[in-house]
Amino acid sequence: MAKYKDTVIEATDELGASVREVNRAVAEGIMGASERNIKFAQGTFEHEVELLRSYAKSTRGVADKLVGESEKAEPLLEFVTDAAIAAEERNVKFVQGFLKDGTELLESHVEGTRALMKTITEQSRKQREVLGMFVRGTWDAYRGFFPSPLGVTERVMERAESIAKRGVDAAEKVATHEKAAIPAAKK
Repeated sequence: MAKYKDTVIEATDELGASVREVNRAVAEGIMGASERNIKFAQGTFEHEVELLRSYAKSTRGVADKLVGESEKAEPLLEFVTDAAIAAEERNVKFVQGFLKDGTELLESHVEGTRALMKTITEQSRKQREVLGMFVRGTWDAYRGFFPSPLGVTERVMERAESIAKRGVDAAEKVATHEKAAIPAAKK
């Protein structure tokens, strides 16, 4: 019975360890994804702030140029055009950075999810094995504790055979003893 108890306890311990491993992997996956999301959001925010600063600087330059050179239209038009082109280049650079960072974020999420799914799959397999061991140990303990009807029948038959054999042996002894006693009585 102790053997079965040890098997069940071992299976329970392994099952608990496996569940803890899955929980740890899930928690690490969530923490990693959260950290990546925060890093992405911070990077995007910083790039937006830089973009807005460059717009403010460019707008101040255009305003200063407008105030200072209102009589010269041609250099002013060239300056405004250059400022608009520079703003467009900054917009393109911002969007490219956003898309690149977003793609990297999604790729890291895919890698994290893949690793998490691998851990969960491995632990699920281990849990199935441990549950099988647990069920077998429990079943063996049950069978050891509660004898099966066939086992009882076998023991009854063995006992009956033993009793019958002792009866035959006793009868043989009595018969042998009587045979020996009869000739002695005739004398």
